Parts: sequence; C-alpha cells; structure tokens
Amino acid sequence: MKFVSLAFLLICGFLTSVDAQTSADLILINANIRTMDTRVPKAEALAVANGRIFAVGKTIEIRKFANDKTRVIDAAGKLVLPGFNDSHVHFTGIGNQFSHLSAKHIRNRQVVLDRIAFYASVLPKGRWILGAGLSLSSNEMPTIAQIDAVSQDNPVLIYLADHKFAMVNSAALKRAKISGAEAVVSNELVTRIRGQVPLDHERNWPEISETASNYAASLGVTSVQDVHTDDLFAILNTLAESGKLKTRVYECIGISDRRKAISAGFRAATGNSFVRRGCVKGFTHGSDDELAELTDAIAESDKAGLQVMIHAIGERSNTTALTAFEKAIVANGRRDRRFRIEHAARMRPGDVRRLSRSNIIASMQPHLFGAGSDDLRAIMDSSVTLAFGSDASITDLNPLFGIHAAVNSGGRSLTVDEAVRAYTLGSAFAEFQESQKGLLAVGKLADLVVLSDDIFTVDTNKIRDAKVLITVVHGKVVFEAK
Repeated sequence: MKFVSLAFLLICGFLTSVDAQTSADLILINANIRTMDTRVPKAEALAVANGRIFAVGKTIEIRKFANDKTRVIDAAGKLVLPGFNDSHVHFTGIGNQFSHLSAKHIRNRQVVLDRIAFYASVLPKGRWILGAGLSLSSNEMPTIAQIDAVSQDNPVLIYLADHKFAMVNSAALKRAKISGAEAVVSNELVTRIRGQVPLDHERNWPEISETASNYAASLGVTSVQDVHTDDLFAILNTLAESGKLKTRVYECIGISDRRKAISAGFRAATGNSFVRRGCVKGFTHGSDDELAELTDAIAESDKAGLQVMIHAIGERSNTTALTAFEKAIVANGRRDRRFRIEHAARMRPGDVRRLSRSNIIASMQPHLFGAGSDDLRAIMDSSVTLAFGSDASITDLNPLFGIHAAVNSGGRSLTVDEAVRAYTLGSAFAEFQESQKGLLAVGKLADLVVLSDDIFTVDTNKIRDAKVLITVVHGKVVFEAK
C-alpha cells in the first residue's frame, strides 16, 4: 500500500504530517463530510489510496495529494456520509426483483420507456428485460428506435395483455435472428424470441447477485449482511475477483447447516474485505417446545466460533430467543460473540434490558413494520447496539426510508445522528467490522455516499426524498447519478 510506512498525526480533523510523495487515487473536496467519528465529526475533504482513506481535513490541505492520475470529485457542499451498511437483506431476492417487469398498470409511452431504462441501468449487460401485462393504445406504443435508445445492452421482451403479442427491441430480434420487424411482434415471432431467453433466467445467481449489487450501489449501500441462508460465497467471490461486485457482502447460512460450516472450519466474519462468511441464522416462533432444540443449536454453533443470529418477531419469540442465547452464554462462557436478534420487533420492555445485560445486538428494520411500531428510543437508551437494515426484498432497500422512519416515530424517535450511526457504525459492529468501516477516518475502507440533501438539517419529513448522487466503494466510484 502506498501509505503503509507513513506516520500520521490527525489533529482537529486535519492530517498534519504525511509524506509529501504520497498521491491519491481519489480525492473528495468542498464537501459537508459527516465522518461519524466523534473525535473528528466534520471535515470538508478526504483522500484515498489503495481503497482506504489516508487523509481527512480541509480542501486546501487535501488537494496537495492530487496528481494527474487522481480523480478529484468536487462535492460542491453536498452531504457525505460513510457508505450505508444494511444489516438484514435477502440478496438474491433483491436481484430477482429485476427478473420480471410488471407492466399491467402502465398506460403511457414515457412510463414504459422510463421503466425499461431503469431496469437497464441496474441489470448486467446482456441480461434480458422480461415483462408482461402491457396495455398501451396504438398511438402510445413506443417505436423500436425509442426502445433501443434506453436498452442498447439488454434484449427486451415484454408481453402485451394479449399474450400473442409482445414488445421487443433490436437486441431481442438479433438474438432470434429476426430482421425487419417492428416494436410489436406476434405469434410465431414471439415464440422464437422467447426461445432465446435462458431457462435459468430466475436462477442465474451470478447475474442476479450482480444485479442486486448494482441496485445497492445506486442507493448508497456499500455493505450488506445477507441472511437469506443460501450459500453464495463462491459466486460472490468470483464476482468480486472480476470487479462486478459493487457491494461488500457478509454471507450467512441456515443454522440447520451449521455442522457443514463447523466441519469446514468456518469462523465468524472470515474471508476478504469484499466477501466474508461465518454467520448462521435460525428462527423462533416462541412456542414452548422450541427452546431446548434452539439452545442446543446456538450453543453448538457458538462453541465452534460461528456468529449466531435468530429471527424473532413478537413478545414470545423474542423472549425465547433471549433465553436460548443466555443459556448458550452460560454453557460456553463469556467472550466477544455478538449474538444478534433479527427484527427484535415488539419486544417486552424487560427483554430490552436483557439485550443490554447480555450484549446482544438488535438488528432492526425501522420501516418494515412502520414508524413507531417499536420503541427505538428505549433500545438506544439501554445501551444496546442497534444495527439497521431493510429486510429487502420484503421492503425497499433504500436506507433513507429506514432513517426517515426512525426519526419520525413521535416522541420516541431517534435523532438523525443516531439513525445514521445505526445504519453505518452500528451495522459494521454487528458484523465484526467496526475497525474497517462505518466511519470516514484515516485507515478505514474508502466506502462513502454523497447525498443530494443534508438530512441532518432538512425537515425530517423530507429525509426519504434525498437522492444518492455518488457512491464510492474501495475508493472507486461505483454509481454516479446522471
């Protein structure tokens, strides 16, 4: 790394001692940077080399590290935050949302073109844009040239309400070796084109995972914790090695598969900076006959060094999960294990105190059940580590929706600062990564997001309206709004 041997001194937010020969791969200047670092909470510029931040401070100081190969981003006073870290997603579910475009409510040419353009912006090049239910009048049907203009790299096949007809683009016609056709084809031509769609379209996990990663980048989500319990570790690593993974992923498996993980020697949060594993997820519905089996599964996983997270919604479920965790802690002794309750929704006040006593993380989704459905203030005030996520694809992945819900929950709301911390540093802690990310500070991974609005100062009811302008992962721009 270019800066390994450098001696740094960070005083009042400025890098005051650094080798004059150090040069940056990327520099961000003229920004409203909220570092989430209590020692240096604000700055206006930072410099990145080899995927990590090596200087934070004033624009006039940071500019010195630029050379003719440095990408310099002028943020023009926009808000900059650490990249969002979603603590609870179903990664392939997010990607598969884009495997089918529902067109049955579209009645306008521009709307269908905008939808196709959006899908094309998220999907990997070459992946089909499939859909159905389109019902446009003849004067609203786009021309093939108009469709091509928004979907050059992706073949399009969208069935009309009458399935004998479909709207296509030139890429789809080319795949089927059809020439001279217009935007709407029928009967035999539809069949020929459909025959070119891969049979594994909705099970092509590399393409689906890449799609999920692209969508996450567009929302400023630079890390996710995949609790879907499938095992995508090898696929995700291949994507990362080829530069197609724009999101860091902590990949979990089901607790029922724990012995496979134990026999393979997996441990919590092991892997590389982009793809890690070592977490297992279980469920409890709070029935009386669950406790013994759940406790055994947790204790066995924990003893082997795996991180355990348990899905619990409702008073009985949360009580059962807490009891099982407490019994496992007694069986295996105290250590830094970071047990987690996923959702932790509708918990008894007394159980919130149990979370704190046993250092159990509350991995919550503030917009899943609606603003105010949980007493987030009580959880925060109990010194419980709060990690925020979305439960996408069940809900929208957009972290600004979660922050909006958390700060608009009436008298028991969180502050914007607390909500952002739960979506950055809190989630990083929940995956054993607080030393690597969650802050914009010297030595941390260069994952950050530039927002259109300062969510710390706007009316809280407008937080969800803010847009992502730029997303940076490992010092590289992975999304830039047009």
